[in-house]
Amino acid sequence: MRKRCLASRIALLVVMGSLGACASAPQQREWFAPPVTYAQAIAALEAGDQIEGRAKLAQVLEVCGTTALGERAAVALIADALDPRHPDLDLAASLSRAYLSQPYRTPLAEQFATSAYLVSLDVGGSLDESLSILPSADPAEFPAECRSGSPSPTYRGVMMIPELPSQSMADRLAELENSVEALQTELARVRETLRP
Repeated sequence: MRKRCLASRIALLVVMGSLGACASAPQQREWFAPPVTYAQAIAALEAGDQIEGRAKLAQVLEVCGTTALGERAAVALIADALDPRHPDLDLAASLSRAYLSQPYRTPLAEQFATSAYLVSLDVGGSLDESLSILPSADPAEFPAECRSGSPSPTYRGVMMIPELPSQSMADRLAELENSVEALQTELARVRETLRP
């Protein structure tokens, strides 16, 4: 599972690096059609190819940012990172927080990202502050092909990032495991003292 998460992060870093190269050479970016790439990403995820699907979603997100298509890519990437068959809880937590930290959101995606953020932290995810694949700007500043579809994110202002109401499930589980280990050690000690 950790290998898959690492491979997913490497794929995202490769995509981000290649997008940086595309930004410095606009004539090379003509081949990239965000709606087509988004459809390819979803098809790859449905076929079970998480690395390809996540990399393509990251491409769309990097180019489309806070537009309707960018938001769909962000939601799909977060949802896939939460899938228990191939989870990447750190990616889910970090991308959800990045989405909630920027001011252009739709109410539905905001609600989803809030829940995804809290769930991913609760079950053991942690934040990766270096993850920055969500460019935030007025949706009108992104390519027109990214703005088609609805609903379109609107300016909703700064949002208070929610916190877990209590200790995370992952922390509680770690404490229980430590308690069981301590009890097993004590039981072994008691058995040893009772031996004739």
